[in-house]
Amino acid sequence: MASRISGTVTKALDILDLFPGREDGLSVTQISTETGINMSTVVRLCATLEGRSYLRRDSQGRYFIGPRVGQLAQALRMQFNLAEAIRPLLKQLRDETGESASFYVREGGMRVCLFREDSKHAIRHVVDEGARLPLKDGVVGNVLLAQAGSKGAVYDKIRKDGFYAAVGRDPFTASVAVPVTTQSGALVGAMVVSGLADRFGETKRKTALKRLFEARAALAGLLPAAA
Repeated sequence: MASRISGTVTKALDILDLFPGREDGLSVTQISTETGINMSTVVRLCATLEGRSYLRRDSQGRYFIGPRVGQLAQALRMQFNLAEAIRPLLKQLRDETGESASFYVREGGMRVCLFREDSKHAIRHVVDEGARLPLKDGVVGNVLLAQAGSKGAVYDKIRKDGFYAAVGRDPFTASVAVPVTTQSGALVGAMVVSGLADRFGETKRKTALKRLFEARAALAGLLPAAA
């Protein structure tokens, strides 16, 4: 399969990677020398990054980090605030159900495990924080797709019920998941409790669902009204 990595994007990121700790900025010549990117390409990419406010240029033609990077840093800080709100709820879910509790977000065609509290059982369902998995696989992916308006009977039922519970993509695991939204209804992500299917049966999944609804309600009061 051909690589989908964009060479242009990679070069732009290589340029941005030069700037931490460079308070005096960088000239086009310095950028070209340090990245190995030819001068004409550096000029073009820097102009694009400047136009999108990722870089700014002074009167001497030197480049500095632009305000858009600061906005991304602010978004990262907000994510850490989200962690402060969600992690205690995931720990509570883990302790109450005995199984692993996670919070996922959507990134394009992938679902990303942003926060997770693993079950204390020696044998447990395991996913690492930061893991990127196909959106169309698994219980969480179906919840995220349903909330995004995907068409189909399964998605219609998820939107109607407000949750999805099933045996997961791995036949030895089972999960129950609910969407997490702001007070205005904007999708933030999804919370899920997952465990081994022979231990996390239908009765325990129903209990977990009740706890998930309670956690979602508690979280709704902590989230901003709009995403």
